[in-house]
Amino acid sequence: MKKIFIYSALLVSITLTLSCYKEKLIVPSSLEGADRFKFPQGTNDYDLAVKKVYDDFGIKIIYKGFDDKDFGLSWTSPAFGKQGFDIPENQQKDAVNFIANHIFGNLNAKITNKVLPPYFYVADSLSQSSVTGTFQTTTPINYYYTGLDFWAFTWDGVRGETKNLTTGVSTYTTARVRPITSFQYFYKRGVILKEIFKSAVDKGNIVPPENFNSGIDFTTPIVTAAASSSDVNYYKKRGFPGQMTNTLNFNIGIVSLVTNTGPTRNFIDYIHLCMRYKPDSIEVNYPKSQFPIIHQKYPIVIQYMKDKYGIDLDKIATKP
Repeated sequence: MKKIFIYSALLVSITLTLSCYKEKLIVPSSLEGADRFKFPQGTNDYDLAVKKVYDDFGIKIIYKGFDDKDFGLSWTSPAFGKQGFDIPENQQKDAVNFIANHIFGNLNAKITNKVLPPYFYVADSLSQSSVTGTFQTTTPINYYYTGLDFWAFTWDGVRGETKNLTTGVSTYTTARVRPITSFQYFYKRGVILKEIFKSAVDKGNIVPPENFNSGIDFTTPIVTAAASSSDVNYYKKRGFPGQMTNTLNFNIGIVSLVTNTGPTRNFIDYIHLCMRYKPDSIEVNYPKSQFPIIHQKYPIVIQYMKDKYGIDLDKIATKP
């Protein structure tokens, strides 16, 4: 009887072990990225900038040597159909310096710890292809934040295409292109940095200043129609500057419901406001005579982020 009990216990133990092993198979057991790329990828001056980012942040900027499977690694299930290309040699310096200077040049490891992945891919173009019925669609990807151990960004871009597989006829969207103008550089870096700052606040690396939300009502319903801007419950009049809710752009939209914000989210919204607009633009979009609370909070955030975290939001709001 004792032997039967021992054998039964052993069988249960083996079964549980195998079950756990099978379960682990569906979750990535490692980031698999440690030796995926040679690093640094060259000996140019911009590779020195890449090495400095790694030394300061522990993050590797990758700009060539891509295999399509590199873009498909995912925490959930493999992302099939992604295709990315190396940065052409004559554009490598600009692309790499954009990530090294415009992104990491405005950050520090104090706020990015456990916020950013080990790899930043900057690809000449990145797209996702899929087939539905008789149509094959290629969709450009400008920003990709859900890779297994990487974020990926398009430098130059690709045209979106929908191809009728029966007739062979294709229709195209407008091609995305690399930043050229001062505003395009400003806008592209803003799209990326706003996600980093949001994550840093959400993870507690950046903490709102004490009593920052004093005087702001997070309970009473708000109104959003521009025609109601004189209403005491108009969202801007209540001290809500608006929200950046789209990970793919750098635009401030309305706060549609008071339940969509709160003390932490409101502080994030002010960080985004400060990195989007200089003081003269604040007056244009939020006249002090109408929205005094926003004018009160705006300089507090700029000074607080500079003093406590070494982040110059006013510099980020300045077009290069």
